[in-house]
Amino acid sequence: MHERTIADILSAQADRLIEGHHGEAAFDCRGIQRMESLVPLMELAERVESSLRPVEPSPVFVQSLSRQLSAKWVRGNREMNRRARSATFVVAAALGSAVSVISAVGIVVYLIRHRERRAVAHYPDA
Repeated sequence: MHERTIADILSAQADRLIEGHHGEAAFDCRGIQRMESLVPLMELAERVESSLRPVEPSPVFVQSLSRQLSAKWVRGNREMNRRARSATFVVAAALGSAVSVISAVGIVVYLIRHRERRAVAHYPDA
């Protein structure tokens, strides 16, 4: 039997156990031959399901957890704000530097062209 099929069988059994079916009723054998190698896994799943019950946390715990998560969220936002400000500063500095370099190159190009124009204007035959 393929692993995918085994996983599907065990998943279907888990769903039926959650619905409250036990024993043979938890094993849905429509279209599938029961494999004896799966019996121990299915019995183990049934034992585990019968020993595990949902637990309702106390209201005090829920409130405490809520406060802790809110405080952690606020701290995380503050840290992200610091990082965002730092990143913004770095990007702004990089853009400022790029503008300065481009301006310096532009000034040099302008001065060279201006000098050439003045030379042509003073010495047209050269």
